[in-house]
Amino acid sequence: MSAKVSPVTIAKTTRCDRGHACVLADAEYLCPIEELVAGEVVFVTHVPQVTCTYRSSFGEGYVCNCPVRREACGRRN
Repeated sequence: MSAKVSPVTIAKTTRCDRGHACVLADAEYLCPIEELVAGEVVFVTHVPQVTCTYRSSFGEGYVCNCPVRREACGRRN
């Protein structure tokens, strides 16, 4: 099952080279979510096999800045 993400959000996620894999429930090589803060900040675990232009380091951790992933995270719960 896939998460529902608005077409507007998908359209503004222009740097994704993974075909918005994060909305697929059975997606392989997806950074696991460590914490979702206020539905806006997505802290993820670094997975070396995953290359993603939206993941960036933040202190000793990593943040996912992908609009699709952020929206998908909020709607899966």
